[in-house]
Amino acid sequence: MENNKKEGPTFWGASPIIFLLTILFTIPIVIINYFYNSNFKINFIPHQVLITLTILLLCIGIPSYIYTTKKLKNAYKEQKLITDGIFRFCRNPLFAEVIFLILPGIILFFNSWLLLTIPCFMYFMFKLFIGREEKLLEKQYGKEYIDYKKVTNAIFPKFW
Repeated sequence: MENNKKEGPTFWGASPIIFLLTILFTIPIVIINYFYNSNFKINFIPHQVLITLTILLLCIGIPSYIYTTKKLKNAYKEQKLITDGIFRFCRNPLFAEVIFLILPGIILFFNSWLLLTIPCFMYFMFKLFIGREEKLLEKQYGKEYIDYKKVTNAIFPKFW
């Protein structure tokens, strides 16, 4: 029997494996932090500043994540490459929003520099697994995606 399924990018792409590995990394980090919390406190920044940063990061990150997800869902249905809006600044804004805004926002609330290793780990997993997804996008969109890659960073927003 012939398999007619076209190999192309899925809606979730590399996200499931990256999130699963991040969760597996997070579990022991949270346990260690729970038992040795006093060793990992961020003492050089006042707690009120951390709470303010938490609120700021989450107020930017969560609405941005919701907006980006909706935009991505529509584009996926239409099989359209998005290169405008937030995608003009980085090719993977959902990962950028989670790694730089949402996770740090949540983690700063708990006042632990050890927990800040979680977004760092997630970034490394992103770098490790995003290549396959990008190859599928190159295959699907060809020169349009290759040109887009040349002018837009993968995750660090490029504003110039």
